[in-house]
Amino acid sequence: MSETTPGQTPSEPAAEILELGEAPAGKSKKPLIIGAGALLGVAVLAGAGTVAAVALSKAGGSPAEAFPVSTVVYTEVDLTEAKDAVPLLRKLPSLERELGLKEGDDPRESLLAKACDELDFARDLEPWLGYKAAFGAVENGDVPALAFALQVTDESEAEKGLPEVAECAGAEAAWSVSDGWALVAETDQALAAIEKAAEKGTLADDAGFEKWTGDVGGTGFVTAYVSEKLPEVLADAAASGAFDDAGGDLAENPMAGAAPVPDPEELAEAFGTAMKDFDGAALTVRAVEGAFELEGASTVTEQAKGAEAGTVAGTLPKDTTAVIAANPADGWLSAGLAGSGVEDQFTQMLGMAPGDLEKVLGDSFALALGELDLGAPDGLQVGLKLDGADAAGVEKLVGDLTKGFGAQGMVSVDSEGDVTTVGVGDYGTDLLADGGLAGTEKFKNAVPNADDASAVVYVGFDGLDEVVTTEAPEVADDIEALGQLGFSAYLDGDTSRALARITVD
Repeated sequence: MSETTPGQTPSEPAAEILELGEAPAGKSKKPLIIGAGALLGVAVLAGAGTVAAVALSKAGGSPAEAFPVSTVVYTEVDLTEAKDAVPLLRKLPSLERELGLKEGDDPRESLLAKACDELDFARDLEPWLGYKAAFGAVENGDVPALAFALQVTDESEAEKGLPEVAECAGAEAAWSVSDGWALVAETDQALAAIEKAAEKGTLADDAGFEKWTGDVGGTGFVTAYVSEKLPEVLADAAASGAFDDAGGDLAENPMAGAAPVPDPEELAEAFGTAMKDFDGAALTVRAVEGAFELEGASTVTEQAKGAEAGTVAGTLPKDTTAVIAANPADGWLSAGLAGSGVEDQFTQMLGMAPGDLEKVLGDSFALALGELDLGAPDGLQVGLKLDGADAAGVEKLVGDLTKGFGAQGMVSVDSEGDVTTVGVGDYGTDLLADGGLAGTEKFKNAVPNADDASAVVYVGFDGLDEVVTTEAPEVADDIEALGQLGFSAYLDGDTSRALARITVD
């Protein structure tokens, strides 16, 4: 059954439904509360609710059952998978205060009460609303159709409640309820097109969807999927002029002149070139013992020269507070700047072309922040550790830069074998040896795939406690509750993988 709220016309753009705007008299100005932002909000709120509120007996299937194979972008929230987040989120004082949840609260009610005061959760939503929801963009001519799916526990009650949702939100929508899902689209035409496409096959049974979501360990409490058709859809949308309005927005930006919006044909070609080898991707967010994880997988488009970033990062001192390490692919800088129009300015500023700088910097690097003691004269420990760099070239580059900024003598360059370091004060000397960070439990727990990684990020929040207490006391309790943040990107055959972890003490 399809329903449309009064006053809707097929020509109304999705933006008028998805964005805040002037609502009719007597109606809320809130966006439709089943928007993408609300879905993510549900996931966060679920963690602060109770396990009892997220009853596994109501798990059901997947919202992907309501979307067709032609869905190109999909994001799912599953509150039944969020129960492990409860003890972790409650250790973050400001988050618990901000959410305002008490033990026994239903996370759905807490979210919807914030989104729309006029809704009565017990009357309008609780009789039919389940614990899963999803947002999807479906192929539909030049511009994809946007839709939402909500789990339904009672279809007749959902038919009563959905008009109240749209009325309260001051938004217009078309919807249908069947097979345990309410599918909501922007117009009757879009809804009909999506339902017709789903008759040929659903996303839940699609091989690409199964492959990529399986590659990230199945669905967590937030799971996203991107189809291999995305480059084609983006190119078609660009060619149709769907992004033309961006030019007007950028024109008001003082930086717009540095990166003008290309014409539709150029933009379409750029999408096709940049993603020519794209074969799909997925990511999932989950809570595990003592940590939150975000895992992603996608097609390999550009391989680095080797997995050395984690190795270099692991040789930093044990008391390292933060590090960004990378082992970039050949031509990473010159290719990245090609066609940007800033190559000449770059060369003039540094005295060498992007390709020459790549050779000087070598194969891999780690930018490190050591112990922080802002009260000490040498309390800022910042340094760069390079593997395979041209030591003489690095020394010349640093000398020219420090002279240009009037900072002679503040930065030192040291080298030993294939290792070259650049550091504030004497910190570069400390970086030459193997400092043993890789052997610490904190680093191993935060970056479990460091040995295979071509990119690594690590933050030890213990090293920030004193600085945060002094400079930002309002978040000091949260920082004290956090353990480490880790990120690693690595290759697994022809699949590019990434894992981010944030641990909670």
